[in-house]
Amino acid sequence: LPPLLASGSVLSADVDRIVLKKIVLTGHPFRVHKRKAVVRWMFFSPEDIRWFKPVELFTKHGRIGHILEPLGTHGYMKCIFDGPLMPHDTVCMNLYKRAYPKWGRFRFTPDCAGVPALSA
Repeated sequence: LPPLLASGSVLSADVDRIVLKKIVLTGHPFRVHKRKAVVRWMFFSPEDIRWFKPVELFTKHGRIGHILEPLGTHGYMKCIFDGPLMPHDTVCMNLYKRAYPKWGRFRFTPDCAGVPALSA
């Protein structure tokens, strides 16, 4: 017998399961006035800000907000939140991407049954 390389368990073999990758974009408040803030360092062009305008923002201290409009040409944006924002807070945005499994050629070695080897 060949040596055991790995062991594990399978949760389910459901074909409808979707695997997602999550990335968090972060920015920092540049100017804060009560519930509104100008956020920088999350995006670097106004086109990107307009594209992600419907996505909800959140902060490390628990505030929820939305993008109002881009400011200028360097990626600054006006945002509004559900309460007063702290100047030292971090503004975050969750982005999700579907991850597809990698299908490749597998290398099989001949076993004791005399099956010919397949190589990639």
